[in-house]
Amino acid sequence: MEKKKGPLLDDYTFFETCLDLDRTGMEEVKEAVELAKKEENYQSARHAFAEHIRKSLKPEQFFSMPYEKPENVYKRPEETDLETAERICRHCLISVGVPCQFGEIVDWEANPTYNQYKEWTWQLNRHNEWKELAYVYRTINRDEKYAKACADFFSSWVKQAIYPGEVQGDQTKCWRTIECGIRMGATWPYALHTFYQTPYFTDDILVDWYKSLWEHGNRMQYHHWKNNWLIMEMNGLAYIAILCPEFKKSKEWLDFAFERLGKELKRQFYADGFQFELSTNYHDVVINNYQRTIQLAKAYHVAVPQEFMDDLENAVRLYVRMMMPDGKVPDLNDGRMKEASVFIQPKLILYPDCPDFNWVVSHGKEGRRPDYDSLALPDSGYMIMRNGWTENSLWGLFDAAPFGTAHQHEDKLSLLLYMGNKLVLTEGGNYAYDDSEMRRYVLSTRSHNTIRVDGMDQNRGRDYVWKEEDIHKNSGMEYSITEDYDYAKGIYEEGYGPEVDRSITHTRSVYFIKNPERLTVVKEGVGDKEKLEPFFVVVDRMNADCSHTYETLWHLDTREVQIQNHRVISKELSILTSVSNANSTIICGQEKPEWQGFRAYGGNQGEYLPVPTLQQKTVGQNIRMVTVFYPGEQRSMERVEAAIACSEREIRFVTRNGWMLKWDEK
Repeated sequence: MEKKKGPLLDDYTFFETCLDLDRTGMEEVKEAVELAKKEENYQSARHAFAEHIRKSLKPEQFFSMPYEKPENVYKRPEETDLETAERICRHCLISVGVPCQFGEIVDWEANPTYNQYKEWTWQLNRHNEWKELAYVYRTINRDEKYAKACADFFSSWVKQAIYPGEVQGDQTKCWRTIECGIRMGATWPYALHTFYQTPYFTDDILVDWYKSLWEHGNRMQYHHWKNNWLIMEMNGLAYIAILCPEFKKSKEWLDFAFERLGKELKRQFYADGFQFELSTNYHDVVINNYQRTIQLAKAYHVAVPQEFMDDLENAVRLYVRMMMPDGKVPDLNDGRMKEASVFIQPKLILYPDCPDFNWVVSHGKEGRRPDYDSLALPDSGYMIMRNGWTENSLWGLFDAAPFGTAHQHEDKLSLLLYMGNKLVLTEGGNYAYDDSEMRRYVLSTRSHNTIRVDGMDQNRGRDYVWKEEDIHKNSGMEYSITEDYDYAKGIYEEGYGPEVDRSITHTRSVYFIKNPERLTVVKEGVGDKEKLEPFFVVVDRMNADCSHTYETLWHLDTREVQIQNHRVISKELSILTSVSNANSTIICGQEKPEWQGFRAYGGNQGEYLPVPTLQQKTVGQNIRMVTVFYPGEQRSMERVEAAIACSEREIRFVTRNGWMLKWDEK
C-alpha cells in the first residue's frame, strides 16, 4: 500500500469548506471553483487561488515589523548568514547545535544524535532554515536558489509530515503544537512573504501551503497545550487568522486566540510580574509571543485589547528588577543568563517612553535609573538585595518561591551572590533537555545553594499539583528593606528524598548588612575598630524529629579556593561559618558517587564546566547554622559565632583586631 502523503485536505474540502468564497476579492476563485465542481477537476481553481494569493499578500505591511532572528541553535559558531544559507542549500542542517548532512530529500523525522536527543527532531521542525534563507534572499543575495531550496523543503515536509488528527499536542515528531505555533508565528510567514512571487512557489506549492495553514489552525484550536506552549500556539493561531482572511474560520480563530491570550495574562502572571513557570527564559518566551501578536495586529490595523499592553509592561519590568550589576539576569530554573538589555530592547517598540527600560538598554546613557535598590517580589517569592546599580555593587537573590508550573528545579531557599564584579555564588544553571547525568544534576537540589538531608534532595515534584487559585497566593516569604539592612526568610517543608520525608523543616533567613557601622559593639579589641564592608549573613535552622546529616552546598565561580579552619577564602569571597564541627570539603567536577561541582554555560549538550563547590556536612537534630559571605579576601572579619540552640537569635562577629560585634536576628 502506498504511504499516505500530505496535506490531508483534498481539493473539494479545501475549496468548499475552508475558504470564504463570498469574501470580496475572491470572485475569480469562486468562479473557478464553480467550474471545477462541474468538471470534477480543481486545477483551474488551484491556479485562481494561487493568483489571488500573489495579488493579495501585503509584504510591505508584513515587513514593517522588525526582523527577529530565528530561535535555537541552527547555525555554526561564527558562521555568517550567507555561509549559513549556502550550507542549508547543500542540505546540511543543524538542530540544537548538531549538524546532519541529508541527501536530496530531507528526512524530517531523522535524529542523528548519539543518544536520540528528541529535541533535535522537534527543533528541526521549527523550520528556522526557511526563515534564514528568506532573510539572506531579502537582505544579502537575491539568488533564486534560496527560493528553490525553501520550496523543496516545504514540498518534502508537507508530504512527509501528515496532519496527526486527534493525537495529543506533545506526542508527535513533526506536529507538536509548540512547533506548530513557532512555524505559524515566526518562520513560515516570513518565508511566504519573501518567496511567494518567485517561480519556485508554484500554484501547487501555494495551495498546499494554505492547506497546511488550515491544518495548523485546526490543530492549535482543538489540540493546544498549556503554559508557555499555549502562548506560542495562540500567537501562531492569531497569525493565521490575521494573514489568511480567506479562511471561513479566520474570525473565529482570532477571537479564540485573543480570548485565550487575555485569560492567560491573568492566569500565568503573578501580581509582581513573574510568569508562573518562574524561569527567566520562558518568561521572555511568553512576553515575546504576546509581542509578536501585538505587532502583527497593529501592522494589519487589528485592534488589540489594552490589557495586553498594561500587563506585559509589568512583566517586562521583571528584568530591570532582577538585573545583576553586570547587566545580566540570572538563569532561574530553566532560565537563561544574558543581558537584561537584550531581553528589553525589542520591547521598546511597545514601550518607547519607559525611562527604566531606556536606561537599561542604553547602559545608563538615556532614560532614568530605577528609584529603588533592593526589591521584594512577594507573590512569586524572590528577594533581590543590592546596594547600588553600578558594576561594583553587591547583589543577592534569595529564592523562597513556589515550585512553578514547568521547567522547575528543586532549589527552594537557594541563594545567588554577586560581588567582586562577578556572580561569585552561582549554581548548576540550565542544561540540554536530555536524560544525561548533567541534566539530572541541574534539576536537583545538589546543584543549588541550599541544604540536602541524609544525601536526599528536595522533592516537591512528586506530589505537586498546580491549582488555578495559586496564582493569587502570596509566596509566604517574609522580608524587610531598611536603610541599614535587608532581610528575607523562607521555609521549606515539602519533603526530602524519593519517599518525600516531611518530618524535616528547613528555615533560611538571609540578611544583607548594608551598614556594618550600625552593628552593636559587645567587646572592644586592640586598636581601632576595622571598617567593615557590606556583607551577607545566612541563618539556617533545621528542625527534625531525630538526628540527620545536613549537607550545605555553596557553588563558587571563583579560583584558588582554600579552606582554613572555619573560613573558606578565595580572591572574590570569604565564607565564615559558625558550625565548628562541620566537615568542609571542596568538590570540583566530580562524577562518582554522584555528580557535583559543575556549571552549565549553555543549553546544548556538552556545554558545562567544573566549578568548586563547598560542601559542609554536620550531624544533628534541631540545629542553627550561620554563614557569612564577606566580599574579597580581606581579613577584616576573623570569625563568626552563633549559639547552637535554635532559641538563640544572637550572632557575634569577631574582627581581626579582636572587636566583637553583635547582630540580633529579626
